Amino acid sequence: MKEQMLPFAFSKGEIATARAVSNHPFLSIRDLSTELGKSESSISLTVKSLETKGIIKTESMGMKKLVDISDRNYALSLQQMFRAEPYVPWEKLISNSNIAVLFKNITGEDSFDYGISSITSWRSIRDLAMYGMYITSPEKQLAGNRNLSHFIIEFSDHVSRKYLKEKLPGDAVILWRSGYRCLFKTRSYSQEDARPLPAKIFPTAITVSREYGIPFMTSDSYYFHDPKLNKLTIEDAILHTLLIDPESQTYSTYALLMAFKNEREIDLNILIDKARKYNLVDRTRNLVRYIKSNGRTREWPLPDLKDLREQADLYGVVIG
Repeated sequence: MKEQMLPFAFSKGEIATARAVSNHPFLSIRDLSTELGKSESSISLTVKSLETKGIIKTESMGMKKLVDISDRNYALSLQQMFRAEPYVPWEKLISNSNIAVLFKNITGEDSFDYGISSITSWRSIRDLAMYGMYITSPEKQLAGNRNLSHFIIEFSDHVSRKYLKEKLPGDAVILWRSGYRCLFKTRSYSQEDARPLPAKIFPTAITVSREYGIPFMTSDSYYFHDPKLNKLTIEDAILHTLLIDPESQTYSTYALLMAFKNEREIDLNILIDKARKYNLVDRTRNLVRYIKSNGRTREWPLPDLKDLREQADLYGVVIG
């Protein structure tokens, strides 16, 4: 069964059209039809799709519709890529599911392969590797093909923003995002006014502190979204508390109180491993050292042990 094309992916025809427009600005639909050997009705549909994706813009001049690359950063970087490397078969390499595989490969964000089967991903990697476009290290990928990497970084950021805008509640304030994953907050609602959450959106951080024995009070509610996730753990809740503001001593204190209250249930190795997904490894290692030393080993923004004990007494948390 053929997989449905991802909403942001390009067909080979769209890539060919975007390449033609990149090389010859302000072509008419008829000009593009002649250039690509396609019917005008087919070109019109392709142009409309590319305009929806923000790659091109159109301008009416009399009876003609002229087509040019849009002013968006990712569209301009695509044009630069086409012009810098005209010999590369981009129609094959960045069309269909290949674009999502490149998102994941170049940005290092796992959630970008959501919606792609393992066999489709394998085929894309095989095709890209044949042309040296799939590198196991993102750092090498960035150095190896800067034009491709620049376009992928710009376009994947646009796709991430668009996806989350459509997925999240209207009053959501995004605190952190990467690919399709994000931590966000909304105003807290009374039980009567509470609204059902969309799929794959989970309460987290200090919003779920009561479930772990500490009834923190807050005027905001915190949530995490990941389309590949089925549930959150105590390790997730602690990391998301840190992620609200990694430089904040207040949230570091909240995270420590949750950790000490649930010390027997937490796997500190898993905590550090999961921290890699949020670029919180150093902060988390400092937190783990603090826990293991009962506050004797301390790095900013972790609180002084005396201050932490005062807070711990309020919530019935035992330290040491």
